[in-house]
Amino acid sequence: MKQLYDQREVSRLTGISESQIRYWDRQGLITHRAKERGRLWFDFQSLVAFRTVRDLRRQGVSLHKIRHCVAKLRRIMPGLKHPLSEVRISLVQNQLILGKNRRRFTPEGQLFIDFTGVESAPVTPTPEAHEELFFLALEDEDAGRLPEAREKYEKVLAAVPDHIDALVNLGTILFLAGHESAAASRYLQALAINPEHAEANYNLANLMEGQGEMDAAVLFYKKAIQGEPDFADAHFNLAMALEAMGNVTRARDHWRRYLELDPGSKWAEFIKRRLEET
Repeated sequence: MKQLYDQREVSRLTGISESQIRYWDRQGLITHRAKERGRLWFDFQSLVAFRTVRDLRRQGVSLHKIRHCVAKLRRIMPGLKHPLSEVRISLVQNQLILGKNRRRFTPEGQLFIDFTGVESAPVTPTPEAHEELFFLALEDEDAGRLPEAREKYEKVLAAVPDHIDALVNLGTILFLAGHESAAASRYLQALAINPEHAEANYNLANLMEGQGEMDAAVLFYKKAIQGEPDFADAHFNLAMALEAMGNVTRARDHWRRYLELDPGSKWAEFIKRRLEET
């Protein structure tokens, strides 16, 4: 049976944060092979691809360069299923050099891809530049540099107001800083663009619950689950909210679903006791 790795194992093996793994998956750079119990699962070739992207990023190669390289490889070699693992990609004198079947593709070779000049792009920022700035903000957020992340997310949104992931992430930073109204505004902006966005619904529900708006919290937790049925934390929080409102029967359904999604959770014993008591 082919071995798969969930995003936690990929993170441990590569040193890439789970949020970056999910982001690269959403962008189609390295896509998951399966999704189960709210987790993304990747095969060994994906693991190699993640290491390739990690190493290129550490050498200063932008995400836009990597994505452009993958897109060109797929055009040139349509038979490739996993370009980032089937073709060796290395940085030589600020140029990406490709290798396959013991051959190196030089500037004179068919598959050489020259990115000289991409970094010194035009004065007017391109959509790719905004995406790169978003990625840098994500890295700041993962490292706990929240002021820096906030500044970058705001710059992204100034240029691309409907960047939904930037809206949601900025909302979270504002929430953590105690700016709940501003956070709610960002979540609502995101939901106006995509009403099914699971994370935006979940974060808004969590905020509403903290303010005692239980009916609204339950509504948005349900919407989060509609957008992502295997969202374990949403099932957990919805069960807690329903219990607090006295709706024990409905809460039990979500307790059970949470245990199905994450049986090894630190909350498993607590939930089992709740199910026995109610």
